[in-house]
Amino acid sequence: MKKFFTIIAILSLCAAAFALDVDVVFDEGVSYAQVTRVEKLTDRSNFVRENMMIGAYFTTKTVGLPLVDLELDVSAYYPFYQAFNGMEQHPRNVVNYAFDSYFGAYYDYDYFKYVIFSGSLGMHYMYQLTDEWHMNYLGLGLTIGFELPVSPGWTIINRNFVSLDNPNLGQNKNIQKFEGCYSYHINLGVRYSRRVRNEYSYIKGGS
Repeated sequence: MKKFFTIIAILSLCAAAFALDVDVVFDEGVSYAQVTRVEKLTDRSNFVRENMMIGAYFTTKTVGLPLVDLELDVSAYYPFYQAFNGMEQHPRNVVNYAFDSYFGAYYDYDYFKYVIFSGSLGMHYMYQLTDEWHMNYLGLGLTIGFELPVSPGWTIINRNFVSLDNPNLGQNKNIQKFEGCYSYHINLGVRYSRRVRNEYSYIKGGS
């Protein structure tokens, strides 16, 4: 499932870009994620498990498609904090990690020229290795963010991403089934492009 989703997303993005002769830009940076899984119980309060993770992201975006453009975001995370019903838990496995991907259609709102707002809607997939399971999540994601055009070539990027996922695609589904999962991500990064330039920027001229 993981490989299939990623391959389809990459092929779709590349096909759209090359078929319509549009530009592609890349940005990268650091990322923070908080993942919350809820296990519903009938005889007591629900179990809530949280993971807070830090990592890095890489995004590929088309520029110039009709109506909306496409973006593919890939992230890698290491969990630095986990909790069960609000209480901190110490991991048994120190090599836990997660890989996250998002493929969606986005739209830029550049009315203010020097602050460009962006939003997108698409499909989200994440693989996470926990102490108990190989978790696979699949669901819908929504991003809202902004870009600051520092110079004609350089841009500072902020993206805030939320998702609602089905976490029962992995080994846990027959033993420990979760009611649902939601996650929140914050990306902070930069973009440099020689081909797609910022028409308005804080620093005129230069790279």
